[in-house]
Amino acid sequence: MLQPGQIESLDRTAIPRLRMPQRAEIFSARAARLRQLAEGHPLGDYLRLMAALVDAQRSEIENFVAERPSAESIAQAQQHCMPLVPANSGYEVGRWKPLLTPLLDAVAAQADLPPAVRGVLDRIRNADAATLDTAAQSLLAGHGKGVDAASAPFLMAALQVLWTGVASTFDAGEVPMLDVPNICPVCGTLPVASVVRIGGAHEGYRYLACGLCSTEWHMVRVKCTHCEASEHVAYHVVDKQGEASAKADLFAQAAHPAQAANAAAGTPELTESGRPKLDEAAKRVASSPSRAESCDDCHSYRKIFYQDKDPFVEPVADDLASLALDVLMGEAGYARANGNPLLWQNAEE
Repeated sequence: MLQPGQIESLDRTAIPRLRMPQRAEIFSARAARLRQLAEGHPLGDYLRLMAALVDAQRSEIENFVAERPSAESIAQAQQHCMPLVPANSGYEVGRWKPLLTPLLDAVAAQADLPPAVRGVLDRIRNADAATLDTAAQSLLAGHGKGVDAASAPFLMAALQVLWTGVASTFDAGEVPMLDVPNICPVCGTLPVASVVRIGGAHEGYRYLACGLCSTEWHMVRVKCTHCEASEHVAYHVVDKQGEASAKADLFAQAAHPAQAANAAAGTPELTESGRPKLDEAAKRVASSPSRAESCDDCHSYRKIFYQDKDPFVEPVADDLASLALDVLMGEAGYARANGNPLLWQNAEE
């Protein structure tokens, strides 16, 4: 395994910096993954409901023609290393609400839809334009203050179609490299999770995944995606007993062997390659496709998924389906770096 310093010293042009959203695939893959994860899941009904909503997004984006920002606006963003279509720029004004009604109609057409869900859809339909626009601005700001948590995923779905649609019109070469590496270079929002990809030029590289526009951008591994520290990063999974199994042994030993050795009691047993052998907890972490990456510098965490352990992982879907890990991380004293676009909690005013 390359150590962090070695990874950062690699020729950045040799690493694909971006994975731009493929509009024909992004929502179909997400819906399929949600249905797969729903089987036998305690939140299976909710995951299937969100799969129906994502199906509607897929249908919507097929014929959606996104309006790109002006050439002047794009040039300015490129010159100043700013996001191309910032979530706080007002781009949604006059564009997002026409996308909302078809999504509501598609979900309402589902058989056996619970009355409570129909009530949510009716509340959204009956809301006035000003209320909806205020809610959209709150969701785009990332906090959701003043927005009904049950309505938020449906409103966010329309915003996702809008921003994914416009993001898909850009080539990677048009997207500037930002001075702040942990926000989306297209829309400026925080990532929902990260994914270590497999296949082709992306093999083995970690990408942060935007929950709004579906753009993915590269960040080196074993580094906090929130504060960018790397000295106190650890990894956690949910073991078979439903408890958090952490560990620093897994990557701290691989990426910071001297530090791990100093912290250990006595001399650790080494493998033939000279690395410390992993203990049982670390082996469980190493075999899991879903992990929480925590940082003891900022006391936050964000999930990371591994395609080499499960080729079908999808950041938004897998993040939503791993709420048990969120609960355990909260109990361990770590704060989630940001939320999931398909699940909102009522924010404190």
